[in-house]
Formats: sequence, C-alpha cells, structure tokens
Amino acid sequence: MFRVRPFEEKDRPALETIYRECRSVATWLPSAVREKADFARDTEGEVLLVAVGSDGEPVAFVSVWEPDAFIHHIYVRNGWQQKGIGRQLLDALGPRLPRPWRLKCVRANDRALAFYLGQGWMEVSSGVSEDGAYAVLEKA
Repeated sequence: MFRVRPFEEKDRPALETIYRECRSVATWLPSAVREKADFARDTEGEVLLVAVGSDGEPVAFVSVWEPDAFIHHIYVRNGWQQKGIGRQLLDALGPRLPRPWRLKCVRANDRALAFYLGQGWMEVSSGVSEDGAYAVLEKA
C-alpha cells in the first residue's frame, strides 16, 4: 500500500537515494550522465510529490517545473515498480497542474516510453540531447 503526498524536507535523503539508485541502473543513459546525477541540482525550483509506503518511507517521486507544466523526473524505487505508483503520481498532479502536460522521454528507455504511450500521452516532437535521442510527449 502507498499514498501520494507533497514533499517534506525530511524526505530529501530518501529521495536522493532513490534518484541515485535509479539513475545508476539506467543503462539507457550514457555513463557520464549517470555519474553526474545530483538530486538537489536536478530538481531545484521544482514541485515534488512523494509516494510513501505504509511505513511512511518514500518509495517514489515526481518533480515538476510548474510554470511550463513540465514533468521533469519520475522515479520509482526498485521493488516498487509495476504497482501503479507512477500512474498514481501522475494522477495526483491533476488538481494542481493545468494541462497540457509535457515531458521528455529518452527513446532508449523503452519501459518508460511504453508506459507513457499506454497512458494516452502523444508524441509532439523529438530531439537529441546529452541523454540521447528523446521524444517530447504531451498529455491534454
């Protein structure tokens, strides 16, 4: 069981760990990008929602740049994936983030791309960054 709530400063160490762990096994990212993961820098100024387990410990988070309704990060701790947490994190954005929402998904991240497309996201553009080729997805 889990629930989604706003970020609290006490969550920071756990979210840093989730971020580092998930990025370290993201074989779809170039190793140089994986090695420079910095949670504080990479989420600065963003709104965070946190999924916590029944013990109150964070198991996932989503970070959003609200001015552009841009979902920057969504990470679910290993062992908690494929339990509907990603979908719940996105659903929790509904009351606070006007649509359309946008995000970039690295094409080599097959699981994430399939997840978003399966949730009704549409590709609206594409490009290449230091992370590799990506699709820009939008959800109206």
